[in-house]
Amino acid sequence: MKKIILVLVMFLGFFNQGFAQKKYPYQNPKLPVEERLTDLLSRMSLDEKVRQMDMYKGEYFKEKENFSKTKSDVKIGNLGIGAIHDIYPRSAKMINDLQSEVIKKNKWGIPALIMCEMLHGYLDDESTAFPMNIGLGATWDTNLMDKVGKVIGTEARAHGVHFGLGPNLDVGREPRWGRVAETFGEDVYLTGELGLAMIKGMQGDDLTSDRSIIAEPKHFAVHGIPQAGGNSSPVLVGERSAREDFLPSFEKAFKKGGALGTMCAYSELDGIPCAANHWLLTDVLRKEWGFKGIVVSDLGAIKYLQTTHYVADSPKESIRQAIAAGVDMQFYDFTNEFWQQTIIELVNEKKLTMEQIDRAAGGVLRLKFLLGLFENPYTDKNLIKERFHSKENQDLALEAGHKSIVLLKNENNILPLKKDIQTIAVIGPNADASRLGGYSVKNKVGTTVLEGIQKVVGTKTNVLYEEGVSLIVKGQVIPSKFLFTPDESQNGLKGEYFNNRNLEGNPALTRIDNQLEFDWPWSPGDGVSDDDFSIRWTGYIKSEKAFDGWLGLSSDDGIRMWIDDQLVIDNWTKGATNMVTTPKNIEAGKKYKVRIEMWEGGWGARAHLRWNLEKVNFQPAIDIAKKADVAIVVLGESNELVEENRDVATLDLHGMQQELIEAIQQTGTPVVCVLLNGRPLSVNWINENIPAVVEAWFPGEAGGKAVADVLFGDYNPGGKLPITFPKSVGQLPIYYNQKPSAIHRYVTESENPLYTFGYGLSYTTFEYSNLSISATEIKADGELKVSVDVKNIGNFDGDEVVQLYINDVYSSVTTPLKTLKGFKRVFIKKGETKNVAFTLTPDELAIWNREMKRVVEPGDFEVMVGGNSVDLLKTNFKVVN
Repeated sequence: MKKIILVLVMFLGFFNQGFAQKKYPYQNPKLPVEERLTDLLSRMSLDEKVRQMDMYKGEYFKEKENFSKTKSDVKIGNLGIGAIHDIYPRSAKMINDLQSEVIKKNKWGIPALIMCEMLHGYLDDESTAFPMNIGLGATWDTNLMDKVGKVIGTEARAHGVHFGLGPNLDVGREPRWGRVAETFGEDVYLTGELGLAMIKGMQGDDLTSDRSIIAEPKHFAVHGIPQAGGNSSPVLVGERSAREDFLPSFEKAFKKGGALGTMCAYSELDGIPCAANHWLLTDVLRKEWGFKGIVVSDLGAIKYLQTTHYVADSPKESIRQAIAAGVDMQFYDFTNEFWQQTIIELVNEKKLTMEQIDRAAGGVLRLKFLLGLFENPYTDKNLIKERFHSKENQDLALEAGHKSIVLLKNENNILPLKKDIQTIAVIGPNADASRLGGYSVKNKVGTTVLEGIQKVVGTKTNVLYEEGVSLIVKGQVIPSKFLFTPDESQNGLKGEYFNNRNLEGNPALTRIDNQLEFDWPWSPGDGVSDDDFSIRWTGYIKSEKAFDGWLGLSSDDGIRMWIDDQLVIDNWTKGATNMVTTPKNIEAGKKYKVRIEMWEGGWGARAHLRWNLEKVNFQPAIDIAKKADVAIVVLGESNELVEENRDVATLDLHGMQQELIEAIQQTGTPVVCVLLNGRPLSVNWINENIPAVVEAWFPGEAGGKAVADVLFGDYNPGGKLPITFPKSVGQLPIYYNQKPSAIHRYVTESENPLYTFGYGLSYTTFEYSNLSISATEIKADGELKVSVDVKNIGNFDGDEVVQLYINDVYSSVTTPLKTLKGFKRVFIKKGETKNVAFTLTPDELAIWNREMKRVVEPGDFEVMVGGNSVDLLKTNFKVVN
């Protein structure tokens, strides 16, 4: 019996390790990681190395929420798996079964790297959902960001996830851009400090810990100021601007934060696509900064070298350019088989070197060693239950929601409201809607503002609610009974689906679609590819009753429509349309010929056909406002309006929201406006006519409670704007630290923004005094101590964000008149004075001179301290040789 047990143990050990019992150096956890890595690479074949450079979709390995050996066998083979994304394990058993299979099936026992999205929370069902990143930027709180990072890392690692796609360290200087909501704001110092804190929280002190994951700052680099606000549009800045205004947030993340992943941007930088930019991905990232992690392409960025940028004439050449430049892993750019086989061909043809392959594959393996996956690839079955969405994590989400809120206006101290108000009208499309923002926790419903108000005021106050108007006036779905096929034999429209973007060749699928109300995460039907497909729908529309209104289409990719052979909607060359309409006087019983065409370019698709039989009616909202003592109008955006590929040409309120709040204001009832949004909005009329305005961004899962606490004085708002609010798009760009020659002298528009960077009110007042510096002269390699007294002279305890700016008065290259170089969020009780101190080092004082060297130049400097970027105490010092 003992012999049987011994044989069984040896047998299981063999399969658990995936190789013979001989101990190789790479298996020895006591050896340095680099020695283990060198040993393992020396034993691997080219095919095995290339497999490590690939990312697989999670759907290949599970059936519903269980591991599927049948499906996984097709992909795993005997070469192992580099990384798996979009799997979001719901149980330890599922991910452990998968890891066991991956390890068992490859010769060297290499586990898979599990990657998931986690921009402002681990992106799976019921994870803790923090405010959208632009709201986190408004906290100006590095301690909070460290805690947020820790929660994200803890919740992800408990699920067996190792690598998080985030945070976004783009500097958001273009508010029309939909991804500005993912940024921490317009300033590289603020972004760098908050991002550094989050990364340290995510990665912890020891990557082998079951609370730590690898952070992947994105998008590398200079992605946040695309031309005209178009996602992936060119970024035309030179090296000096890149190094001074955009790259420091990433440099800080890699050199100080130890981040071991990054995602290259879609866009081109000064004419060279980032996915093929050797200077960016090799010279700067690896050689200058010593980066030892991996560069992952943004989804499709390698493919775009050919299809969008036209710098490569084939997929093969796109792959060669990307890997040669420094990309280590694709992100669904091509099929796994094509990607791997192409790289092998390029090596055999001597168009890629083994050194480049070892860099890329070695980078992935290095992470697996650092994470301790060779010793412990599994997650404990109890961690999810113990750590997932704990009370402590929920409390932190509320704290983050509180701290993200910015009070923009409070005329006559209308806020905070008294809780004994008899009747409150809560109105608006965002009043009873959960607005979490893009890349948010799946299937999460956050507390709404209406719910928060009801909870805070209790049952003694009568809370009335009306939506007033939809955020996006989408009309109504056209029912199947009003749609007819081209031969009029059936209800619905004839759909022809093509496996290309241009409706070319024979359809891969032809079917009758009862109505057009589709949201596809992947393929729209059997035989149709996940990406790069196109569709043509044909038939007729016939209504039972006449109406004068519109027909409309919505898609997140290109779409167009003909009515009676006339092109009436043409959004073919652009993606990301909400409801685009064409006026139409519909006659009862009349048949209208319709043809609709669309293409899909990646990552999900939408196709909606609507009409507006029902008109917008403000009257119910007006009626409750008249009955109320105060009307709280909640406006703004949703992730249908601000998210990846949700770029806009105007910063005005979308749809009919402006008309709604004007109608409510005309009732004479006092109005408070709450904004839930992801970008700065040009709310000029609201600023001029509404006495109180609260900017709450997308405030996370506890956002409704956080907003209500601010409205009724249970929390004193202390957030500050991380981004400038323009009065109109005509002022753009208008970030606070533009160069002195950037003068906004318009014929009909002000040169000043609506709200400035760093601005935010409080229910109390803070007084600054005694600005002092440790010396009036310092050496170029010296440090300067700066301190200021801040006194709370109001009637509420509260937070103040103390901000420090500098001005290099005269320099060899142009510099802004003020640049943020320090900030601290401090809590000060009423009547209390706190001394707040900063240290300026050569890092804060240096510039890139005319010889493109980073130096501290001798000369005069001005240091400014205050509670925003305008109202500042000032003093001077000199740098001497």
